[in-house]
Amino acid sequence: MISNDLQTDERDLVREARLGDRAAQKAIYDLYSARIYNLIFYWLGDHIVSEDLLQIVFMKVFRGLGSFRHDSSLTTWIYRIALNECTNHTKRGGARHAPLESILGSPREPASTPAPDEDHLLKEKQAIVRQAVMSLSPKLRAVVVMKYNDGLAYDEIAQILGCSAGTVASRLSRALTQLETQLRPLKPIL
Repeated sequence: MISNDLQTDERDLVREARLGDRAAQKAIYDLYSARIYNLIFYWLGDHIVSEDLLQIVFMKVFRGLGSFRHDSSLTTWIYRIALNECTNHTKRGGARHAPLESILGSPREPASTPAPDEDHLLKEKQAIVRQAVMSLSPKLRAVVVMKYNDGLAYDEIAQILGCSAGTVASRLSRALTQLETQLRPLKPIL
């Protein structure tokens, strides 16, 4: 649950953005774009398509601010728009895979330069884990990304997905069980 101060700040930001204040719109974009990009990229697995879809999501956010009623947090509302866009893109025949960089860190994040052998080993580990995560259903993958990449609480994920916190916990448990089953034989190298 968000505090009253955060709710007030969020309401002020939304009000200003509704009035066309570019600084408020930029603030909303800056606050949420990286997390939403990671969610989209994880869902679709294509940097170019993810960038395009990110722009579509925020166009819809800014066009729809007038109808945003604060029934949920702004975060929940934006995530819901992003998930709907990902689902629609996939239904239209878009990409059906997504690298795990969004969980382990996207290329947008600055990183220290590892030694070549460490870099190669890290890439191999990421590929193994990516393959395991990609074998999960989209519903399970979405919960894993929101929980471990974005650090969202069960209640927040539940609001975004339109289900109960118990359902989120159940999906996460199923996802982790499936991942452990797949990755257990590889544990010595991971």
